[in-house]
Amino acid sequence: MAKIKKAAEQAVGRAKKTVKQAGKTVARVRGQAAALASKVAGRVTGRTQKRKRAKVVAAVVGAAAVAAAAGVVVARARKR
Repeated sequence: MAKIKKAAEQAVGRAKKTVKQAGKTVARVRGQAAALASKVAGRVTGRTQKRKRAKVVAAVVGAAAVAAAAGVVVARARKR
């Protein structure tokens, strides 16, 4: 009887681990599917291009700000 009880406990423990692992796998796959769907939707709607354009614009604005700051520093140095 004790052997049966012990075997049953071990089986339940293994089943819990398996269920937990399956849940993690499902969550990971669900996340990947959502990311893929979002990527496809972005391409269809043109949102991906808008995002790329926004990145380029942000980089240009950032570079201009750095150049302006450098220009101000140089101008101050000349005044002295």
